[in-house]
Amino acid sequence: MWLFDVFAWLYNFTPFTGALLLWFLVLVFTASATMSFPTRRGKLAGFGISVVGAVFILGYLETLVLNATGKEIKGVVINLVVMSLGGLGSCLLGVAISKRPSKAEIEQTRTSIRSWGLAVFEYLFVFILMCSLVLTVFCLPLWRLDWPVVSGHEVTGLLLAFLGAASGCAIVSYLRRLMKWEQWGVAVLFGLLLFLLPVYVQAIWGLVSWSLAAVLGFHGVAGIGLGWTVWRQRMEWRRS
Repeated sequence: MWLFDVFAWLYNFTPFTGALLLWFLVLVFTASATMSFPTRRGKLAGFGISVVGAVFILGYLETLVLNATGKEIKGVVINLVVMSLGGLGSCLLGVAISKRPSKAEIEQTRTSIRSWGLAVFEYLFVFILMCSLVLTVFCLPLWRLDWPVVSGHEVTGLLLAFLGAASGCAIVSYLRRLMKWEQWGVAVLFGLLLFLLPVYVQAIWGLVSWSLAAVLGFHGVAGIGLGWTVWRQRMEWRRS
């Protein structure tokens, strides 16, 4: 058990240990994606992993309660995350854009997008759509009753997340009917998702400060419900 004690001591030695561990894991996953798939798709996947990881780490750093010295160190950690992950993602994106894909890679990419890529984006947008709609219905009367936890800013953010998620679902449906422009469509969906995630997190931040367990429980139940629905659909498709 001494190994766990050493790890616990190292983790509690500084409040930035968790952020540095996440930073290291993002670097490992990015390198694994680019080395496992030395193609244009692998570089784009590495770009996505590095960007999403950087956004997640920066959001984690904003949740830390620090003293004056800790705030100065946080600035150094933020610069490390932005320069390393941001620079890595920019380089991978530049290489992916400058490298012209072959016809086989283009067709393989389009097939992958049609088979599972659009489905993943659809599930994510449906999840945000359901959660933002339920939370809007829950928070709107509380805001009208001047409940201090919920303000007009949170309600506006939830409505914006709902409209953005509905737009994402509409784009996915349109791409499935169109059967072309899959790569451009996925780029638009990815950009829309990167815009919606911080908007949604900021919108529910008041509820998180009120009860983190309630927010996690709500999203857990919503995720289980969505997963069960997807599983039932898959089983029905296989039977048919």
